[in-house]
Amino acid sequence: MTKIVGATALGLAILPAIVAAVRQNPSQQPPTFRTSTEIVLIDTQVVAKDGTPIQGLKADQFEVFIDGRRRPVVSAEFSRATESSSDVGRRAIRPESPQARNGRIIVLAIDQASFPSSARASAREAATRVVDRVAPEDYLGLIAFPGSIEIAPTRDRSPVREALESVSGLRVEALSSRFNLSAADAVVLKSRESVTTKEIIGRECKDRLDPVCPQQVMQEGGAIADILEQQAILAVAGIDGVLDAMTPLPGRKTLMLISAGLPMSNRSGGRLALDAETTRIGRRAAAANVNLYVLYMNIHFLRYFSPEYGKKNSSIFDDISLFGYGLEKFADSGGGGFFQVEVDSDPFVDRALRETSAAYVLAVRAEPEDHDGKDHFIRVAVKQKGATIRYRRIVTIPR
Repeated sequence: MTKIVGATALGLAILPAIVAAVRQNPSQQPPTFRTSTEIVLIDTQVVAKDGTPIQGLKADQFEVFIDGRRRPVVSAEFSRATESSSDVGRRAIRPESPQARNGRIIVLAIDQASFPSSARASAREAATRVVDRVAPEDYLGLIAFPGSIEIAPTRDRSPVREALESVSGLRVEALSSRFNLSAADAVVLKSRESVTTKEIIGRECKDRLDPVCPQQVMQEGGAIADILEQQAILAVAGIDGVLDAMTPLPGRKTLMLISAGLPMSNRSGGRLALDAETTRIGRRAAAANVNLYVLYMNIHFLRYFSPEYGKKNSSIFDDISLFGYGLEKFADSGGGGFFQVEVDSDPFVDRALRETSAAYVLAVRAEPEDHDGKDHFIRVAVKQKGATIRYRRIVTIPR
């Protein structure tokens, strides 16, 4: 087996069957956006309200904008998962091996650092739902980060099921104290937003005669924010490692990330503003031909009202938004979907698998000035009532 080692020491072996197919026809490994002197190819998913791919759309039903300027759509070709998008326009040289052209490549990634040990069962259950529902012809791999759980994409589900038994919850809990500070409170205190900071301090110190109470509240908020920042850094590094491992895999791939949250804030002055990381991950996903789907396991609501938590949370919905906002941004930049799971993950897993079962490849005419080797922001629209469209937001067009 070939071993792929990423920057964060996460490896993912490539199946010999896939490698053989690639060696047989190296052209089966296109980047997400393949270019000539005039044409850029863009993968786009167009689905109905239930996630079922919509067929039969024509080129004139799509609109594509590069850096806000409209570009002509030359063609729109529908491609199912059993027919790699890399085969579009190359049907005469498709490999003979059925393993080279049947089934999706799906990698299941679990952010262990986002789950406390008490909630690891929810991570395992959601992952098991994915294993149960992928089609027999699909290749399924598994990476749990941080850690050493790595299963190469395979049609054999038994090693994936076995590895899931070792998935843990590694989230570092906030420091114990006498205050009732939530994650959202901590971000506010770290950013020193004057009005809200005064409200939090007033709430926590109103029944205390200690003159240093305000200072203690600020210190505790800063400590919690530091822990959240470390969690965010671990999550981003983990996603980077998974993309490192998936990049050499041929054709179009799907990354399904299971996470209890990635702390991210858009408050100025805070240290959880990850907009630059969101853009970078989107760029990497595009270059690796990866669609990023996220199952956000909302464990926070029930956990905050459990006896074990032992605190009163005054901003529970702010916390839920804080942990989900970053994941939603990553999913959007990666051209996939974001699903918030409260109890049952089945409907969301089913929808993600339906959505990734087919896509359109749009051939878009580019202008000479687009070929500058820089990042360009794209927008795709479709003239189809009730349709949801998914695509990656960034394209790098070579010189």
